[in-house]
Amino acid sequence: MKLVFLGTASCFPTASRGVSCTALQLDDGQVWIFDCGEGSQIQIQKSCIKPGKISKIFITHLHGDHLFGLPGLLCSMGAGLEPEKAKETVVEIYGPKGLRKFVHTTLGLSRSGLAFKIVIFELVPRSDMYPPDWGQLGVEHELPSAEKLPVEVGHTNIETSDSSWKLFSDGQYSVSAAALKHRIPSFGFVISESSSPGPLDSKKLAEKGVKPGPIYGQLKKGESVKLESGEILNPLDYLGPDIPGRKVAILGDTCDSSEMIPISEDLDVLVHEATNENSLKETCVANGHSTPDMAAQVAVDCNARSLVLFHVSQRYKPVDLTISEEKSEETTGDANILETEAKEYLKNSGRPDIDVVVAYDFYEFVIMK
Repeated sequence: MKLVFLGTASCFPTASRGVSCTALQLDDGQVWIFDCGEGSQIQIQKSCIKPGKISKIFITHLHGDHLFGLPGLLCSMGAGLEPEKAKETVVEIYGPKGLRKFVHTTLGLSRSGLAFKIVIFELVPRSDMYPPDWGQLGVEHELPSAEKLPVEVGHTNIETSDSSWKLFSDGQYSVSAAALKHRIPSFGFVISESSSPGPLDSKKLAEKGVKPGPIYGQLKKGESVKLESGEILNPLDYLGPDIPGRKVAILGDTCDSSEMIPISEDLDVLVHEATNENSLKETCVANGHSTPDMAAQVAVDCNARSLVLFHVSQRYKPVDLTISEEKSEETTGDANILETEAKEYLKNSGRPDIDVVVAYDFYEFVIMK
């Protein structure tokens, strides 16, 4: 399992950095996309990610730098699929209320057909997640259920339950969401992998005269096996302790991530925005964003093993570029300051063991078991 950061900038893309788009590549090769800012399909083409492997897309909130690339990506995803396979492919799309209307309006008005089917799951925000001026624009976020594109084969509204939104669970993975504080409704997603059977004691089985083969597979699946002698092998006698599954949290824009804590305990990695350095905290929070200290505190509260900072302001030069590679009047510093500040905060909090890195475009973070 690994994270591939396809866009790590806030607000707008530049020649050296795309806006929010993060891919989670699972062990079986399928890919889940988290946010899809403008130009994400081009970023994907430059990366190791194969568009045809994308099976789920999660949108944290409806600001353009997290959403404007979605119609284009959907249109290009089918290009690598065999026609017969495409007919059987269903891509699931998750995001805040209004996402369905956005998808249908952009694809419908542009007369853009898709090679595959889609199912849209809309997270219904609580009333306190909306800003006071929410209704002033007079924009309706609800699309009548009778209005749908031919490619849509399902739509579900997901309401909050116990302060979180339960998106799905398939036995191997489960995904939940919690509310973030931002200028509009915003969410963070937690991906939890189920534990897997521990290692098989082949030496102990050899003593029973059992050689590697189908019996090994049955025991690994937790199935009892009856030998020709009549003896029954209990898998619990031959398997080591279960191997814990991995747990990842990927957050959208936020100036308060406290509601994520209850569903984010013991994370392998926390992906959290750090738009500006600590000295700019007042302006940063006023705009609904976080500083390195704020992100680091969330990592402490979640007992995360690693913290990856992203959604970096354009004022900071990407950490993978030298000064000679990028010189811009808008670039006033180096993104390394964000990492330095987060590490200093963790050190002072007694948690220097939490690894910190500032992501840059095409950076890959491998999540080991």
